Amino acid sequence: MKIIVCLKEVIDPALNLDFGLTNRVVFREGLPLKLNPDDAAALALALDLKSGDTSQTEITLISIGPERVESYLRNGLALGADKTVRIREEDAESLSSYRKARLLAQVVSFLGADLILTGARSLDTGNGQAGILLAARLSLPCVCQVIGLETDTGEKNLSLTRDIGKGEREKVRCPLPAVITVKGEGKLPCASLDKLIESRKSEIILYSPGDLGISPAEMKSEPTVVTDLVFPRPAPRKVPPLDSSLPAFYRILQLLEGGIAKRKSLMFQGSGEEMAEQLFELLKEEGVLKSAANS
Repeated sequence: MKIIVCLKEVIDPALNLDFGLTNRVVFREGLPLKLNPDDAAALALALDLKSGDTSQTEITLISIGPERVESYLRNGLALGADKTVRIREEDAESLSSYRKARLLAQVVSFLGADLILTGARSLDTGNGQAGILLAARLSLPCVCQVIGLETDTGEKNLSLTRDIGKGEREKVRCPLPAVITVKGEGKLPCASLDKLIESRKSEIILYSPGDLGISPAEMKSEPTVVTDLVFPRPAPRKVPPLDSSLPAFYRILQLLEGGIAKRKSLMFQGSGEEMAEQLFELLKEEGVLKSAANS
């Protein structure tokens, strides 16, 4: 089985960035960079498939960017990947998801693959569109937000586990070839020193857009344009004035829940039979007890 994994470089999110406030771009100069976690998770899944597959499995890594992204490709070679491809683009950060999908689709068409893995979304723009657009250009099925996968014996279908939110998982089957977008923390094993040294001598295949048959005019074509980037904001909740007669615990709970009703209390008076009758009527009003005619 031939597997292609797409890797992307992103800014380390441990820093506060001027992002989405007044500009449509992320300032990268002088900031630490890292491999996108979802892409690392995709690579981890590919390596697991290779280690557990008795037949021949070949993993090819593809990345778009300047020469510095080769460090991620070489680290992937040291972990067990077989081939690497870099698409030369010095200003990869300015490429839209559509243009990236255009470049990746052309490389995949050249190389051929049974399974293409991408990250579900990146930490910088978080569009989550590249994998879907890539599948559309290749006319292949696409399954998103995958956290686990297995192949059947004949390698004709995939058994996938999707994260559909709120702690729920979904099991699906998908025929090959296919494009899978992977979600995860991206915990990769550490490569041995010997493999790291060996990867530094390995050849990385280089393509430019022209080598892929894509003209400058095509690279400028953009059906969608990002007009602005903003941070999501939760919907405001109206909180009524706090009741100072309530204990501190209930006032804090009122702030957290957006308001709580003050507890009601009733005091029954009369003889034992009269209070029992009042309690009985209250339970019927609250719907705790139902009369025989209503049951």
